[in-house]
Amino acid sequence: MRIKKIVFVEPKSTHLHVYSKVTIPRLGSVLLGTILRDLGYEVKVYIEDVAPVDMAEVLSADLVGISTITSTAPPSYRLADTVRAAGIPVVLGGTHVTFISDEGLEHGDYLVRGEGEQAIVELVEALEGKRDVRTIPGLSYWRDGEKVHNPDRPLEQDLEANPIPDFALVQGFKRGGIISVDTSRGCPYPCTFCSVPAMYGSGYRYKSTDRVLREMTFQGAPHDTAYVFFADDIFAVNRKRTKELLGRMIAEGITPQWGAQVRTETVDDDEMLTLFQRSNCFNVYVGFESINPRTLELFKKKQDVAKIERSIAKFHDKGIRIHGMFVVGSDEDDVETIEATGQFARDRGIESVQFMILTPMPGSPDYRNFFATGKKEIISRDWSCYDGHHVVHVPQRMTPYELQIATMKAMRKFYSWGSIIEGLVKKRDVFTAAIRLYGRRLISEWDKQNGDYVRWLRDELYAEAEKRPVPGRRVAVPEALLAHETGRLLREFLGRLGLQVITLAEEELQRLHALAQQGLEKLQERADCYVAPLLAKARQGEEELQARIRGWREVIEANLDRLPRVVDFPIDLSAESPIFTPFARIGLLFTRDLNRVRTAYRQAVAALGEAAATTAPGGPVSLPVVPG
Repeated sequence: MRIKKIVFVEPKSTHLHVYSKVTIPRLGSVLLGTILRDLGYEVKVYIEDVAPVDMAEVLSADLVGISTITSTAPPSYRLADTVRAAGIPVVLGGTHVTFISDEGLEHGDYLVRGEGEQAIVELVEALEGKRDVRTIPGLSYWRDGEKVHNPDRPLEQDLEANPIPDFALVQGFKRGGIISVDTSRGCPYPCTFCSVPAMYGSGYRYKSTDRVLREMTFQGAPHDTAYVFFADDIFAVNRKRTKELLGRMIAEGITPQWGAQVRTETVDDDEMLTLFQRSNCFNVYVGFESINPRTLELFKKKQDVAKIERSIAKFHDKGIRIHGMFVVGSDEDDVETIEATGQFARDRGIESVQFMILTPMPGSPDYRNFFATGKKEIISRDWSCYDGHHVVHVPQRMTPYELQIATMKAMRKFYSWGSIIEGLVKKRDVFTAAIRLYGRRLISEWDKQNGDYVRWLRDELYAEAEKRPVPGRRVAVPEALLAHETGRLLREFLGRLGLQVITLAEEELQRLHALAQQGLEKLQERADCYVAPLLAKARQGEEELQARIRGWREVIEANLDRLPRVVDFPIDLSAESPIFTPFARIGLLFTRDLNRVRTAYRQAVAALGEAAATTAPGGPVSLPVVPG
C-alpha cells in the first residue's frame, strides 16, 4: 500500500469548562502529524474545537488517525465508521481506546495504546510493506477476523527525541493566540479518579530547560503568543527544575502570560512562587478536589483543607488568578457538601471554578473499582456522558438526581450575577468578571442541551411514586431482613416517616400463599405495600439469610398481580454501608417530599448509631453512613 496523505482528527470536546471559550489544543495529534510530516508525508490536522472538519479532505486521505478521550468516543467512532465505509484505513488512539481496546477495534482497523510517537511511524511502515505489524509494541489490530493486542510499549524516556509540535498543521489555527507546551509527562500522585498514571506512568519524565525554551520561541513566545499553557499533568513537581525554567524565562525575556495545572504544595516554596509572579504567571489550575476531609482521604489526595486555604491566600498574594477544580459525589459527600463547596469557593475569592461529578474514567482506579468489582451501580454507559458533568453512577449518600441538581446549583450560585459584579467592583478585574459571565452563559446552555438527561434522572427516582403512590401506611418487611443492619435501618427509617412496619416471617408468607385465594385476601389485609429485597451480594457465612430472603421474594413474585403493592429494594449485604437511593424510592411512595425522606434517613442512622454504641456486645458495629 502506498501512503501519501495522512489526516488526523480530534473531535470537538464536550466538557463544560469556562476556559473552553479559548481553545487550548491537545498536543497528541499535532505531534504525530509533525513527526509524519517531517518524514515526507502530506499531513493535515483537524481539531474540531479550532475549526470544522473538512470531510472531503478526510475522505481523500490514505490513512486517517482519530484521537479519543472518553467523552468524545461516540463521535470518534461515528467518524471512524464513515471513513472505513469509504475504504480508508483508520487508526484510533488516545486515553479511551488505550483502556477500552476491544471496543475501539469495533470501529478501527488499528489502535495505538499509550504513547503513539513511535507506534504511528512503525504502523505506516507496516502498511507500506516495510514491517510486520506483529513487531509493533502497543498496537492492536485485526488478524484473520480476530482481535490482536501486541504487548505494551515501554514509556518513551527521551521526550526530546520528538520534534517540536508544529501548530501550522492544524487547519484554522491562527498564530498569535494560545499555545500548548508540555515540559513533562507522568504524575507521581495516586488520585483514585485519575487515569494519568496508567496512561503516562507514575514517574516524572521531563524535558530540559533549553528544549522548553526552544519550543516556546518556536511557537511564537513571547511576541506572537498571547498565552502559554504548560500542558503538564502536574507542573512544578520538581521544584529545582521548575525554578531553573522560570529563572531562564525571566533572564531571557520569554515571559508571555502563562498558566499550568499545579497542586496546593506549590505555594510551600516561596522562592518558586515569587518566580511564578515575576515570570508573568496569569493563572493556575489547582486540583483542590474537595473541602471534605473524608473525601480527600478517600481520593488519596494527600492534602487537607488547611493546605487548600493556604494555597489560595498565597497565590492571591502574588496576584495570580485561580481556577479551582473540585470533584463532587464521592461516597463521603452529600448535598450539603456540594453546597458548602460552592460557598467556600465564593468566600475565598477564587476567580473561576469547575465542579466535576465523580466519574469512573477508564484507566483510573475508580473505573476498575466501579466496573470490575461491581461495587457501584452504573446508571449510564453512554460515553458522551462521561465528561464530569453528568451523573453516571449511584452515589452513597444521595440519589443521582440530587447529585446532578446540587452540582449544577452550586455552579449557578458561583457564576451568579452577584459574583460577576463582585469581579468588577471588589476585585476590579474585568477578566474575572468576563469569565464568570461566560460561565453563567455556559451553564444556561448546558441546561438547555441536557434537560432530557436531568428529567430522566428525576423520573428514575420519582416515576413509581408519581404513577402509583401507596395510599395506606402499612409496609410489610421480611423478618429475615430485619436480622441484618440494613433491615434494622429500613424499619427505623419507615418508622420515622410515620409508617407502620409489619413483620412477616417467610414461613407465614408461604403458609398464606398455600391457602390460595383465602391466603391472598389475608395478605392484602395485612399490608398496603410489600418490600421485595433484590440481593446483590452477601457476606460469607450468611447463606441461610440469603436463602430466607430469596424465599420471601419468590413468593412475592408469584403473586405480583394480586398483592396491593410490591416495591423492589436492591441491597448488597456485603457492603459496609447501605446506599441511600433505595430508601429514597420507598420513602417517596408515601411522601413526595424528598427533604423529609432524607431527614428521616438521617434520624434513623443516628438512632441506630446511638443504640449500637450503648448495647452492641463484642465490640464495634458497622453502621451506615449518614447523608449529611
